[in-house]
Amino acid sequence: MIITEGGSSDPLQASHDFAEIKKHGTGKSSVLGQHFIVSFKPGEITPERALQLGQEICEQFLKGEYQYFMTCHIDKNHTHLHCVFNNTNCIDGRTFETHENRRTTKQDRSFQKLMNITDEVCRQHHLSVIEHPEMGNGNSHWEWDMSRQGLSWKAKLKFTIDQVIKVSENFEDFLTKCSDFGILYEYNPDHKIDLKFMLAEQKERNPRAKFTRRRTLGWFYETEQIKSRIAQYQGCMVYVPRSKIRVITKKPENKFVQDAIDRGNMKVASIAKNIIAQYGVELEEIRNAAISAYAHSRGLLSKLNNLKTEIEDLEFKLNVLRKYREVKH
Repeated sequence: MIITEGGSSDPLQASHDFAEIKKHGTGKSSVLGQHFIVSFKPGEITPERALQLGQEICEQFLKGEYQYFMTCHIDKNHTHLHCVFNNTNCIDGRTFETHENRRTTKQDRSFQKLMNITDEVCRQHHLSVIEHPEMGNGNSHWEWDMSRQGLSWKAKLKFTIDQVIKVSENFEDFLTKCSDFGILYEYNPDHKIDLKFMLAEQKERNPRAKFTRRRTLGWFYETEQIKSRIAQYQGCMVYVPRSKIRVITKKPENKFVQDAIDRGNMKVASIAKNIIAQYGVELEEIRNAAISAYAHSRGLLSKLNNLKTEIEDLEFKLNVLRKYREVKH
């Protein structure tokens, strides 16, 4: 079931109507239309009523200034609407980006407005609304497109960062060489979220793409871990052993507590001394062995991280192949 605003109910004719308005527009954008989807809880709404709500949402969001084309899909277990609206305003010929960026710095805010309108309309009609959408796992169009091709942009970004780390002398050199490998970054040590990354090709394909926080890529790509990994490859890793000896800055009022702490510390020191004497090694030898073992463990962790990324990509491709076999006929 299809609805159009100021145009034909035929999708091909609707695209011609969009193009005709764009031809007389004032903007230079190559974008013909904007697309959004509204999904409903399974079994909660009929296709006819979904289209009525879709019209109401479009009237509030587009205010009669943009042509739109809408269809209701029932191919999934949940009813959902697809709406494509003209990127060119049919009143003054200006583009959607231009209009929405006059008072705000990001077009994303206009789509946040669309989400708010959609939620409010659904509440008015006593339909379910996702109360905490920020906790979901939504993907950008670029990320979805990469996944559709069997590629993971996060995996590609992590792999590229790994290559930069291997050839960097220190953290400053790492930041300098990021551009040589096609990585854009934002680094501000004064901020809590101090480091962000993005593939240059991602920015080229989607100028509105956002930087990825280093924590989103995983613990292995946080600032201190990157510095540590660089040091590992350079062979100058500094190992700081952890001690179980407790240091008390304020003496406990209870003498028995203090005695227990002293006995515990003496026991740990005695065990360490006996082990050193048993193997006949010097303290410096132990330190070097610890550094070597630690560096080896970090190398294994790096390989494990790469294998995990490969496994995730292979699992995705396997699901695609299974789906292909189902629909091959």
